[in-house]
Amino acid sequence: MKKRCIWAVAALCLALPAAGAAQGLPDFLTAVGTGAEQGLETGVSAVAQSMAEELELTLAAGDSRLEEGQTLTFTVTAVNPRATQTPVTLTLSLPERLNCAQETVWEAVLPAAQADEYGVLTPSVTTFEREVTLTPGGESEQVELVCEMSMGTRFYRARQTLNLCVADVSVTATMTGPEEGRVQPGETFTWRIDVTNAGTAARDVELNLSLPEGVTPEETDVLTALGSRLMGTVCAEAAVDGTPSSMVIELPLRVNEDALEGDEDAVRLLTGVLFADGERIPLPRVQVCGPKISARLIPDADELEAGEPMTLRVMVVNEGLVPADVELSCVLPEGLTIQKSEEAEATPAEGTSQDEDGDLPTQGVPALSTVEREGTVTVLEDQTVMLTAHMAGATEGDAGLTAATQVFELQVVAQEPQKNLKEKLVGASLAYSVDGGEMQLGEAVAMRVYKPSFLGISGEDWGGIFWATLLLLVTVACLYGAIHSEHDKEDYCCD
Repeated sequence: MKKRCIWAVAALCLALPAAGAAQGLPDFLTAVGTGAEQGLETGVSAVAQSMAEELELTLAAGDSRLEEGQTLTFTVTAVNPRATQTPVTLTLSLPERLNCAQETVWEAVLPAAQADEYGVLTPSVTTFEREVTLTPGGESEQVELVCEMSMGTRFYRARQTLNLCVADVSVTATMTGPEEGRVQPGETFTWRIDVTNAGTAARDVELNLSLPEGVTPEETDVLTALGSRLMGTVCAEAAVDGTPSSMVIELPLRVNEDALEGDEDAVRLLTGVLFADGERIPLPRVQVCGPKISARLIPDADELEAGEPMTLRVMVVNEGLVPADVELSCVLPEGLTIQKSEEAEATPAEGTSQDEDGDLPTQGVPALSTVEREGTVTVLEDQTVMLTAHMAGATEGDAGLTAATQVFELQVVAQEPQKNLKEKLVGASLAYSVDGGEMQLGEAVAMRVYKPSFLGISGEDWGGIFWATLLLLVTVACLYGAIHSEHDKEDYCCD
């Protein structure tokens, strides 16, 4: 009876597709033989049902995200519930940005399901692993991986979503501290570097800053100073919930005191070079500016008659872009004296100021630009005039720089030369200091002081000639009178 049942089941298997029966017959007979011993009816039923079941295909990744430079392993799992070996063809479809070192189309034979001692079949499970990498470039996005498995005319498909995470780093540089990008020697300014990452992956950013000549970096915990360079690596964290991450690096720098030494224009442009991951980042312009002061004496005339008053002007000019406090010392020579003006003391002219002890007003006269009317004048006893002025910086316009100018007017009177001199050459000197620095010589002036004359003879000489002539005439008259009287006596005696 058992043999007839076995042959009946074998005939049923032959009724199946020839390929499937031929490939799975040995295993099947083993399963059936075992089932016959345990319970033939249960085994036959399980085998018949397995031949009608579908294959299963799944695709799983070790992580849901993949970053540049990383490798991600995918597992393709094929389940065969049938009691026969099953040949299949598998195809893994990848986006263009993913590379796979292994083959993406391959053939495999899925093992048959295994029957236990009671004839219950356990599906076979076959896994395939593939490693993929993300090529550089592109943006962060979500992609889908697709794996297809074909068995004859039947197709099975599995999908897996994957987040491609790419860093989107931007680096900008700004400057904080000075207004209009201008600093003076000895001052500090700060270059601020902003590292922003709008991508979904973190990235290390290498910074390399070449410092301009004439600046000294302050201490910083982020970058390391190496000669005239600041170098270091910072981590730009990934964006969180669509909000870009931000990292701020502040680099305080001090301008050297001698940064403008030897610069005739008192202006110097500081240019540094910043690279972020090899890409050059524009740095803001920094101007090192200082005052450019010049001073000179301007007389109203080159020649003065003794006793004649004259206006001696002290002109101070600032061609630099920054303001400065200037102290001036004007030394008048013998032959020129300060003329005190009671009217000026009582009512200083508009735009003038008068110090507590001095007798001279300070007056600004428009010259090269709008005058900064701030200053004092002090006259000392030793023919020295001390002046102070706050000079504004030059202004920039369409025509270029316009210097700031301030003019002080000093009223002087020429003294007569010595008695044995008809004229005398006198000179006034000028010195100034800027912001309490060393004294510098300004442009001096020379004038000729002379006595009034007629036909080359001064008034005093003409007076001497007059009195000498008068004395000569008186003397001649006396002599003539005496001689004439003598002649009269002789004539009288003869008579």
